[in-house]
Amino acid sequence: MNMPALLFGLGSIGAAAFLFRLAKKELSNKKLVATLKMTRIGGIKNGLCLTAGEVVCDAPLKTPYTATPASWYRYGASERRMREKESGYYEHPLASGSRNCSFILKDDTGEIEIVPDGGTVISYPHMRILKSRSGSRTSLGGRIKKIKGIDRKNYPEGKKKPFFRKIEMEDEPLDIPDDLVELALESPEAKNTHRKYSEKWIQPGDHVFVFGTASAGGNGSSVKITKAGKSSPLFLSVDAQDLTAKAFQSNFMVEALIGCGLLGLLGVFLVLIGLGVVNA
Repeated sequence: MNMPALLFGLGSIGAAAFLFRLAKKELSNKKLVATLKMTRIGGIKNGLCLTAGEVVCDAPLKTPYTATPASWYRYGASERRMREKESGYYEHPLASGSRNCSFILKDDTGEIEIVPDGGTVISYPHMRILKSRSGSRTSLGGRIKKIKGIDRKNYPEGKKKPFFRKIEMEDEPLDIPDDLVELALESPEAKNTHRKYSEKWIQPGDHVFVFGTASAGGNGSSVKITKAGKSSPLFLSVDAQDLTAKAFQSNFMVEALIGCGLLGLLGVFLVLIGLGVVNA
């Protein structure tokens, strides 16, 4: 039995199954959005809707690297490393995360609250790439101090802390050098710098498109757009074309092709090699 081939084969089949599930969701979203037309905010009814408007947020968050006001952001850090068995370099991820808060979407017909929990931003209106001027990283002491601060926030005085507990770091990265400088997007330096930090965000005043479920809260509260359930859609984008049946169909084709056509066949082939059914 060829154990490495068998393990790689099983891993490929698992990845193929995951991509196939994603492809099924894309196909479902395609069918849902195909039944909708762009609706002005004042005309939104309960149920699935497709709308657009200006972001209004009275208490925005701040992006972790530059403290830019944002209603939704995603950050990432990566390091450029040399491949071991091949020529060239690749981007090794060091950290990533996102955070959002509720905000208002308005147009000249009205306004509606967006509750973004569980939603996905397909394309952000803003992005920046940064690097440390000195190439330094946050010290170990600085990271420990930040972890302790998060621990105190999650377990304030008087609240029992379990001995084994998870320190959540999705909201803010541990490594935030104090000498970050911005790089021009698509510049050679941005592509080739050893360690880079990135931010994408939506801020008050941006015009975005939303595909989600509108519903009224209890006691006659105003209508909100949310992710109504685990399988229900909630997508935001700066480009209306990202929320069309054609776009979801394209995503389905890509994920199905990679998942079923490439990883699936490769996985089966490797499993057969691993079991000795096929000779390498």
